[in-house]
Amino acid sequence: MNLSGLRRSDVAIGNPLLTETPAEAAADGELSNFTWLESTGYRDGVLLLGGTSIVDFRMRVAQSELRQDLLPSFWSTCGLLIDGKMMMTARVDAISDSSARVERNGLEAVALDAESRYGNPTFYPNIAILQFTDDHATIKDHVARIGQERNIVDLLAQVVAWLGYCWAVGGSGNPLMQGHGIPSATLLERAHGLAGIDLSPGLPSASSCPEAIWQAARWWYKAYDPVEPSSSKFTPRGAYLIRQPAAAAAGIRDDVQGDQIVRTTRGDALIESLRRRGDTESPQPRSTSKRRAPTKKK
Repeated sequence: MNLSGLRRSDVAIGNPLLTETPAEAAADGELSNFTWLESTGYRDGVLLLGGTSIVDFRMRVAQSELRQDLLPSFWSTCGLLIDGKMMMTARVDAISDSSARVERNGLEAVALDAESRYGNPTFYPNIAILQFTDDHATIKDHVARIGQERNIVDLLAQVVAWLGYCWAVGGSGNPLMQGHGIPSATLLERAHGLAGIDLSPGLPSASSCPEAIWQAARWWYKAYDPVEPSSSKFTPRGAYLIRQPAAAAAGIRDDVQGDQIVRTTRGDALIESLRRRGDTESPQPRSTSKRRAPTKKK
């Protein structure tokens, strides 16, 4: 992909229909993201999330090549919010029930509860909810279609490409520069595209990513003005909360204190437990008993 081909929006002021919640005004707690989401009043739409895991961090940095300032994106994954309780997505940050995901072209329904970790700002400090249409039923239908028709878009191929990059396997380069969008964003872009809505005006379709969707809502909102005066108009709208504007990753030895990631001196608990077990357990002696040879029947 040639970055010189990316178009820049000519608007000078960001979308006035996007409401920001200052980080200092946000509540704390393991489910405070969900509390904030409920407070916005939006029950359906595009949910953006920016995480602090190694995978999230690498995905945020990868999207910097689509930004004019080359800074990491606020966002690492996204999905379609349904009734405020569930998110339809194609995740790279968590792989579960892989057999079912193969049958559904990578599609997965994630309940927005404590187990998903999306409510916890320690793991996902950045969150936004965006709407590009009020016809949410049609978008859901198209998401279901993509889950059944792999010929529309192969989300599994994108999941594999991004796992290789995030895990640094085989010298994998940035998938965005190789035409592989982030699968969760590709899902949303194709579902909206089937409804005639462009989620990333000014960007090649191969660069589908949360950053492109964010830029569309914030800076390309006038591109959604109807061509015909008689046509209905829906300007993108939503709300967002940015607690971590600069991407940072929290490793397994790190602690998160407020908005700071603090490196500790502790080791890897799993590896150390295995080593301690090996030091304390003496090897069992090999048995010297001999088996009696069977006698032949006469």
